[in-house]
Amino acid sequence: MPDQLQISEVIARRTVETKVVRNVAIPTRLPPAERVVSVNARVEITDVNLETGYVVFSGIIRSTIFYASAEDPSNVISIRRSFNFTDRVAVRGARRGLEADIVASISDINFYLINDRLIGVEFVVTSDIEITAPEVVKFIEERPGIEIERERFRIRHQLQEREFTRELRDVERLPTEAPDIRRIISLEASPQIVDITTDYDRVIVRGVINNNLLYVNTQGTVEFVNLQFPFTESFIFRGVTPKMSPFVDITITEEEAERVDNRRVRKTIGANFRILVIREEVVEIPIEIVTRDRFFPIRRTVLVERVVAEKRTRILERDQITIPEENPDISRVIRATGMVRGGSVSAETTSGGVIINGIVDVNIIYVADLPQQPVYFTSGSITFSSFIDIPEVTAEMDAIADVSVDRVTAERIDERRISVRAIMDVNLLVTEVVRVPIITGVTERPIEVVEEEGFFTYTVRPGDTLYLIAQRYGVSVERLIEINNIADPRQLQVGQQILIPRG
Repeated sequence: MPDQLQISEVIARRTVETKVVRNVAIPTRLPPAERVVSVNARVEITDVNLETGYVVFSGIIRSTIFYASAEDPSNVISIRRSFNFTDRVAVRGARRGLEADIVASISDINFYLINDRLIGVEFVVTSDIEITAPEVVKFIEERPGIEIERERFRIRHQLQEREFTRELRDVERLPTEAPDIRRIISLEASPQIVDITTDYDRVIVRGVINNNLLYVNTQGTVEFVNLQFPFTESFIFRGVTPKMSPFVDITITEEEAERVDNRRVRKTIGANFRILVIREEVVEIPIEIVTRDRFFPIRRTVLVERVVAEKRTRILERDQITIPEENPDISRVIRATGMVRGGSVSAETTSGGVIINGIVDVNIIYVADLPQQPVYFTSGSITFSSFIDIPEVTAEMDAIADVSVDRVTAERIDERRISVRAIMDVNLLVTEVVRVPIITGVTERPIEVVEEEGFFTYTVRPGDTLYLIAQRYGVSVERLIEINNIADPRQLQVGQQILIPRG
């Protein structure tokens, strides 16, 4: 059994928005633009650094810009661009030596035509920042004359997190009903994980790549088709065993489609696999000293986040979108895409399950009911709410939901309305925070607590932090700093006395 416990204390959490504004020049080899049809984008965080009081992070926005040609408004052209950005955010408690995790998403996109060769785009990146302080708490050592009472806890630990890059290739044939290809406009790929397994020193990921192909047929009409191909990737991961729990997040970094002939398309997909492996161990934690003749326990209470349940499921939501008055009538829908709005997802625990709410922003490209059949863009949103049944969950627990759009389909209802159907993948984690009293040592003298009017005086013990003291006595860290005029909360000394409000 291990003689120590790894914990991670949350220092700060913050959600910030970063606005990224860029101008995109249309290459001279492409025709000028009459109007911008739509813009799709995704974001990935590439670097995170901590400074005193600040978090500095960088990322890449990978976007596809669609515009209608000024020479032929029915001709849709696509441009792919990647934009680097950096932000420096003030976060109280941040400093070197701590760990920071950032989850980012695109929460809003605006676009406009500056002139026929220049397009303006504005992205809002919403980032959830969490700063933690990793720590190893050592248990009391065995010694003669001391009988220790222990309690077993099943604890999960992060083994390691690694990133892998893969290039996935495939040649696919169009469905029988799809018209022949004259020119490819764009390819948009989205991954779907089917199964994740572990073996000795290995993680195996099986899934499907969904490819939304936008192309011009031999008659000059814009067409849209969905193509799929399966993949199986094996990753060397030292220390992994078959009983460990893997978590995988896939980010598409590159999408290329090449016309092989009028019925076949060669696709090259660049994918980044972020793999986290969790190991589970049983820890016997010392919670009491049975022999009290000469020794007194030095106690420390730590907060351990225990995993209650993990679940992968799907949500299906349907809605209708009415196109704006200024848009022309609908002849047919070409394509629909969607993404979960950044910051919109909430997960609320209740007796017997979790309620998940959120918003999916939908972008639709359609052919207008006009003689030239120009292509137009419209947008809308779908609000979803779903109850995930997990019998062991109670209202006092916490839940984290990672929701991503698997696919969006749309059909014309009439000349002004579109029926939209969205399927979302949900990764759900339910946890509860448990207070665990740990004996880290013994002393031959009792630790005294001196009471004063309105306050009592606490003597700092080995292993104490201001955060843990605040948690133990139900007071905020900020209040303890104010009362005791503490200049640097990181520099507590064993034997130092701290005033704590009673009650």
